[in-house]
Amino acid sequence: MSESIELKFREELYSRYEKCRKYLIPKEEYFQIIEDIRTTSERKNTKSRHQYYLLSKYEVLQCGDVEKLIKKRQTPDETPVYYVSIEDTYDIVKRAHVATGHGGRDRMTKELQVKYANIQRDTVELFKSLCQECQKKRKQPMTKGVVVKPILSSEFSSRGQVDLIDMQSMSCRTYKWIMVYQDHLTKFCVLRPLKSKRAAEVAFQLADIFLLLGAPVILQSDNGSEFTAQIITELCSMCPELSIVHGKPRHPQSQGSVERANGDIKDMLVAWMADNNSTDWATGIKFVQFSKNSAYHARIKRSPYAAMFGVNARVGLTSTSFPQEIISSLQSEQDLVTLLQERETDTNNPETESTDQEHEPVSPHHPDLDQLQHSINSQRIAASESQKQQAERMVKRSRIELKAGEIGDNVALPIPLVDRGRGDPRNILGVIVSRSINDQYKVATKSDVLKGRYSRNQFDICPERLLIRGEINSDTEISLRETVIKESVNGGQGFVKCSCNGHQKCQSNRCKCFKSKQLCNSRCHNSLNCTNK
Repeated sequence: MSESIELKFREELYSRYEKCRKYLIPKEEYFQIIEDIRTTSERKNTKSRHQYYLLSKYEVLQCGDVEKLIKKRQTPDETPVYYVSIEDTYDIVKRAHVATGHGGRDRMTKELQVKYANIQRDTVELFKSLCQECQKKRKQPMTKGVVVKPILSSEFSSRGQVDLIDMQSMSCRTYKWIMVYQDHLTKFCVLRPLKSKRAAEVAFQLADIFLLLGAPVILQSDNGSEFTAQIITELCSMCPELSIVHGKPRHPQSQGSVERANGDIKDMLVAWMADNNSTDWATGIKFVQFSKNSAYHARIKRSPYAAMFGVNARVGLTSTSFPQEIISSLQSEQDLVTLLQERETDTNNPETESTDQEHEPVSPHHPDLDQLQHSINSQRIAASESQKQQAERMVKRSRIELKAGEIGDNVALPIPLVDRGRGDPRNILGVIVSRSINDQYKVATKSDVLKGRYSRNQFDICPERLLIRGEINSDTEISLRETVIKESVNGGQGFVKCSCNGHQKCQSNRCKCFKSKQLCNSRCHNSLNCTNK
């Protein structure tokens, strides 16, 4: 299967060759350019226009016994950027695709542009269109913009977001959940497998992360019981400056950053299990965590690792500028020393001398602490500015696509599936009674005023005013679920869910379903010992 995909990839690139001669180079032409540059450099007489063009654009780099075509460098110590032939493009793009956790087009393009000069965006899109795993996880296009007031952070650890990923249907050993903790500014995430989502276990993992990275000023989570329990409150009391906030019920957009990270992590984990033919996701999340943190993030315009530590993530020699075939041919440290000496000789460094004496282990250059601290600060400032720019684009797009609501306008609020009965409509009608300076709306129905405030993308404005403010009861505030029950013709959803374990068998009033004389359903539990079904 992989051979046929590689063949299709090459055939498509060759079909585009006539239109993209500037970037697509067949292997025969690749070696011919190297030969022309070598012969042209040796000639001292007048050169043709084509020869001057080759010398101004290309350069030949000797890597051991292999000659590589690279982009013309301004200085000898500049990091080389390689040109690749059509035949070698597939393997290079595939390695970048796997390294980024089957990342998207922009993430892969940023990964490849650091080392290669002629791999363009359309080549990456072609590869992704041929990747089965990417086609399986492709998202449907969104129809509405995000208009909730964007959350902005200017300092590291000013806001941390935490959420859980449900893996109960695919438990690994004793682990059934994944906890995702993300710093809002740098987007640096920490993944931990959980055996349960009890508050005690969640608090233990959070305490471990706080003692490693420091506690944030604000810890943001959803309204799950594992985050609202007393033990989490006690954990927060250990850090006097920490406060915990919860998003709106059944509204994941209120902490959209970590929710988007959850989707990305699940897609990367699926790709990792497929690539490694393994279901051990408890081990795989460690590799996913590194791929996620070291890959380019579109919102902060850099990788979370760089925003966190001020430098790009490194993985041995694969993070250097050496070609892959040279790295795979190294057998010992002496081979690496020899290769580095040849590189220094190639850059005409007179201070480098080849000796037969034993060399010290070669290590990459590390800047001093002041330079590193300056790099970290500049990366985080740039990440904060990128967040602000994206927030401005989000608000601008939302204002164009969605008309602002005015007091008195009728709106249609979608009813969540968990609250909607079989005979209930999809939406509930309401009237806008107030609007805050942050474009958060207060909505009232015939029954009562709804609790909380709503953003513009959570409702549609009706073309006609079917309700007027005089017809509503504005004395009390109730939840949307209570409003649906009041206005329902059949009493609302009436949904009951129990959380019994396999030992109870749902045969006593301790089971909510048994007590309400209803059968357990698929949302309750996955126990095979249940007798109330």
